[in-house]
Amino acid sequence: MVPHRQAGLPLRHPEDPALGRQRRAGAQAVSAPVVRGVPVDAGNVLHAQLPGADFVHACRATVPRGGRSALQAYKDMASTVPGWFDGLMAVRNGGMRLLGMKDLGSLRAVQDAADPMPGQRLGIFTVQRCTREAIVLEDDDRHLHVQLALQWRGDALEIATVVHTHNAFGRLYMLPVAPVHRMIVPHLLRRQVCGYGAPGDR
Repeated sequence: MVPHRQAGLPLRHPEDPALGRQRRAGAQAVSAPVVRGVPVDAGNVLHAQLPGADFVHACRATVPRGGRSALQAYKDMASTVPGWFDGLMAVRNGGMRLLGMKDLGSLRAVQDAADPMPGQRLGIFTVQRCTREAIVLEDDDRHLHVQLALQWRGDALEIATVVHTHNAFGRLYMLPVAPVHRMIVPHLLRRQVCGYGAPGDR
């Protein structure tokens, strides 16, 4: 005699909480966008800038483009910057002012420019070139020259960075910045593409 059957109750045992967590983690792993490091190859708009570079980094994620321009992709990336990173930028700006370097401001502070021209300021960078497929931004001072590119390659969004240092201080500055950059840029790209829905949502 099985009392819980007679009572009309299902023959089910409570799910093991650990098993539930594993299933949820597996589902998240399947749906999470894959961001991978890639070389700055001949198809990248920054490829010609590689000779003499002191730092090179690029990563890519496959995501439905949905008609987005490279400029829109940059604005979307800037909007995903977490508050803690803006806090780090504020600390960086305060320290660099004491050393005679300029205050870059906030990475999230991107002006609503529909068609920025070369030389125009856009957030913490200056526009070098801007097409629907790619936007190249830069910051050049007496210590280093930073170039950042967001480029659509089909349904893949690629972010590449090339840095040329001008002196010993620039090289010293890049020692802590390089590993942070390699961590934060893929993180931002992952947050960005997670926010993109089906093709054509923008």
